[in-house]
Order: sequence, then C-alpha cells, then structure tokens
Amino acid sequence: MGFSNGCSVGDYVLSKAEHGKIPHIVRIHQICIRCGDVSREVHLKVQWFYRPEDTQMKRVSFNGKNELYMTNHYDYDVPADNILDICIVHSFKSYTELPDVNENVFFTRYTYDHVPKKVEDADVDV
Repeated sequence: MGFSNGCSVGDYVLSKAEHGKIPHIVRIHQICIRCGDVSREVHLKVQWFYRPEDTQMKRVSFNGKNELYMTNHYDYDVPADNILDICIVHSFKSYTELPDVNENVFFTRYTYDHVPKKVEDADVDV
C-alpha cells in the first residue's frame, strides 16, 4: 500500500514486522517531516496495539482470535514506508455486533501497560 495511498491521523494501520512475522497494528497520531531533513521522508508518531501473544501474559482461553490490547506504548519515529495497509479496530461491543469480519478487522477491550507489563481493566465475566 505505502503511505501515499491516503493514510491520515487517527487511522489504524498494519506496519511491517521483522522478516517472516505478522504485521504490527498501530494507530497514527502524528505525521511529520523532520526539520532540515533533505530526504523529506515522512515519519509517524504511532500508538502500538499488542496481540496477546506479544505480552508476558501470552494468549489465554478467553482472548478472541482478532483481539488486541491497546497500549501506552508510543513510537515517535516510524518510517511511513513501513505502512502496509489500513485496518479497523473496534471496541469489543461493536465488534460483537458486526455481521462479518475479515483478517484486517480487530477489537480491543483491555489496556496493556508496557512498563510494568500488565493488563489493566481485566475484570472478565467468564
């Protein structure tokens, strides 16, 4: 896809991962070109969304297949060329009301604090 295909602030996007790994999911918070950067490369400030298996907790039985954890992890210098495609991230409630979903539709219901490495607001009725 590439950044030139219309991504904007607020979009959820798939971002390149290490070779052979599934893409990361991030939300674009800012789009910028560094002052004095003669290459004019576009960089992004992004908020990371982790898959449960990317945390110390790993995936547990109640995690949905397309579940993500919203995090307080931000990066301020992600090259826009890392963007692969736009995706959608819903709240759990709106996700459960969807008639159909594809591989680029995700949901989040918990927040993961990446510093103490713990899930917050994890009161789950099972």
